[in-house]
Amino acid sequence: MSVIWERPEPGERRAVRLSREAVTAAAIALADAEGLEAVSLRRVAAALGTGPMRLYGYLDSKDDLLDLMMDAVCGEIPPPPPGDWRGELRAIARDTQRTARRHPWYVTLLGTRQPYGPNGLAYSERLFAAVARLGLPARLTVHAVDAVRAYIAGFLQLELLPGPEAEPGEEKLAYLARSVATGKYPTLAWIIAEFEAVGPEEAFAEGLERVLDGIAAARPDAP
Repeated sequence: MSVIWERPEPGERRAVRLSREAVTAAAIALADAEGLEAVSLRRVAAALGTGPMRLYGYLDSKDDLLDLMMDAVCGEIPPPPPGDWRGELRAIARDTQRTARRHPWYVTLLGTRQPYGPNGLAYSERLFAAVARLGLPARLTVHAVDAVRAYIAGFLQLELLPGPEAEPGEEKLAYLARSVATGKYPTLAWIIAEFEAVGPEEAFAEGLERVLDGIAAARPDAP
């Protein structure tokens, strides 16, 4: 058994020439236009002007295709400029957010599969290299990177993949107002009264700083 990145591609002698890169690009274009649920080997083959069976020389399953798509998008996230560990993690997180906005379906893959392709491994290397500067044990380094990844994936899920109930209707808003007015939920009442909404970029940055504060507190020399 081998992963998709270790398998050779077939030679081509046909009028419609294919490659894994072309198959991946067609799948990404389809997902960008219609969402991840629209991606199938049949649809991708049609976009390339060929039949689905021809794709099986380049991948074994749709799972392979999703891995290729995820890795290609990871390759769009640039390396952070050299700096301190917090600056590098901020840059990685910010550029991940911007890349995900171009490919909202990527957020689904970000939360459901590991980035094991060459671009995904390079992305992981940058995260771990930044945190490793703190001199934490390997276990805490992994926990710190997992916390950053979880924050990024969770925030982007809320920002880019709203469900049908993401925006409450008038009836639910009225119910919320009546419920809070009973005094049973004093903390919610305080939040509703005092909360000042900001844009997604500012909210993303503020939340990330709290995660980074927690990582910084784990340093051996931290107070």
